[in-house]
Amino acid sequence: MANAPRSGIKPVKQLKLADAVAAQLEELIRQGHFESSGRLPAERELADQFGVGRGTMREAVSKLETLGIVTKSQGVGTFAVYPPPSPADHLLMLTAGDVTALELFEVRYALEPDASALAATRRTEADIHEIRAILEHSMAPGIDTAAFVALDFDFHNRVVQASKNRLLRGLHEQVGPHHAIYSAKVISIPGRMERACEGHQQILDAIVQRDPEGARTAALTHLRSAERDLALAASQRD
Repeated sequence: MANAPRSGIKPVKQLKLADAVAAQLEELIRQGHFESSGRLPAERELADQFGVGRGTMREAVSKLETLGIVTKSQGVGTFAVYPPPSPADHLLMLTAGDVTALELFEVRYALEPDASALAATRRTEADIHEIRAILEHSMAPGIDTAAFVALDFDFHNRVVQASKNRLLRGLHEQVGPHHAIYSAKVISIPGRMERACEGHQQILDAIVQRDPEGARTAALTHLRSAERDLALAASQRD
């Protein structure tokens, strides 16, 4: 039986532990750690290696099963799917207006990381004030989903404005209607608002620190998290 090498497992944060475990286990699968037999270690063994409870481990594996990354055979075990499906396989099933969700994310990947990096070098104190105000409003307790969806786009659009590139700003504003449709599809996923706010905070922190590479990395990480949640939403509609 193939086991995940302890050296390949990094400590996970207590915040949203099952999501962190699922993300790390998915990465191990994509790296081919279980490819020889396809079979994952038993739930108890995995839980011990990750340093989490069995309930957390069960929830993490369940998330990957929903995404089609692992499959369970009753009485036999849990097996990694090779080759594992990519988020794009699910994104093709959803639309964001008159474009596919995959097309939307391709554009966002092309625009937002570089715009965030530029914002980190060109931003003004007024930019920081406005971006921070949007983030604070989106973190208000009890905020309704429609307001959050609007603020989600406003945050990214204001970051692009801070890049001081008018062409980037014009291109990003065209994304707005599609972004709203996509956001409405994923906002009900448990923890989505919190993950979005955490990603926004990391982007803002790098911009405040005038760290262009940090801002680019934070934007990429945020987009990957959003893409994973959208793939989960798509798979749940199957």
